[in-house]
Amino acid sequence: MNVYAYYNYRKYLQDYYEYRKSVQRYFSYRSFARKAGYSSSGFYLDLIRGRKSLTPQMLPKFIAALGLNEKEARYFTLMVDFTHATTPASKQQIFDQMSALLPRAVKTLTKNQQEYYSKWYYVAAREALSVLNINEGNIQELALFLSPKISLPQAKQAIQLLLDLGLIEKTDGFYKSVNKTVTSGREVAPLFVHQFQKQMIDLAKDALDHYTTARRNISTTTMSVSADGLERIIRKIDMFQKEILDIVHSDNGETILCELNVQFFPLSKEKCAEDKGEDGK
Repeated sequence: MNVYAYYNYRKYLQDYYEYRKSVQRYFSYRSFARKAGYSSSGFYLDLIRGRKSLTPQMLPKFIAALGLNEKEARYFTLMVDFTHATTPASKQQIFDQMSALLPRAVKTLTKNQQEYYSKWYYVAAREALSVLNINEGNIQELALFLSPKISLPQAKQAIQLLLDLGLIEKTDGFYKSVNKTVTSGREVAPLFVHQFQKQMIDLAKDALDHYTTARRNISTTTMSVSADGLERIIRKIDMFQKEILDIVHSDNGETILCELNVQFFPLSKEKCAEDKGEDGK
């Protein structure tokens, strides 16, 4: 398990458990609890699901149980702080410290990620090259094609960045996307991806006013669910997104660029089991 491939310790713990379980049949939450020196076998699962948080007092025991070396332990400790941080400024400060500990190859990918996701039109420009035939002589067409349109300098900047990152190349005289992903192991750094997602959510709000229902599909549903129901819905959304990607990958003759934002998030705190009555309600 490569700890440097993660930025959220809850996701790391989830994958660590699944990996250990796959190679060691008798590995369990209870066996890890014994190794880490705590009594509650449900604590590990509570950490993964975000119901509880890893405290500074528990950190040394977890690090020992996970078998991390000194440098990995420093990274894991920062990862816990990064996951718990609540402001963009504090997250950025911790992220910079985490980046300093990354292996050189991973550090390069992380820097590329940060640039690529810093502006919505960098990602959009790459996808637009599947629709348009763009070269250095008609970059203005790319600028005007995007909605909202961008400036010519911004379009040129996007093309240059994509070339520098190796995400596009010249093919038959035109810039075309290379089938290559900007990623850092199992998880894309949430700090800058979140900023990209916020930009796309803002564009979705504008779409409510700029496009008719024949050109968009934006709906909202407010619901109450159990913890199990919440996990099932998230898995269903993951499956739905994969089905959409299957359509995209098998599609041809593209004429338009679209954005899909799927939003599913809590509107309340979670009622704990001990708060329920004897009948479970």
